[in-house]
Amino acid sequence: MSTRPRRPWRVVLESPTGSSPEAEFTSEAKTYEHVRAELRKAEAGETETTAIRINQWSDGRWWYFETIKPGELS
Repeated sequence: MSTRPRRPWRVVLESPTGSSPEAEFTSEAKTYEHVRAELRKAEAGETETTAIRINQWSDGRWWYFETIKPGELS
């Protein structure tokens, strides 16, 4: 089994031009703080983000956790 990474949460921003580099976080709270900030930017038209994909490290590998699109969280 692989060692748990120091930052077990990953966020990838999707846009018409492709995916962003992964941003990694130490907790779920910090992950969603970043997600909310990116959603505000997208909803204000400051970025072209169309979806935000979240992955979590568990059981020795990265797992898909959730995808959020601008406008879904209020």
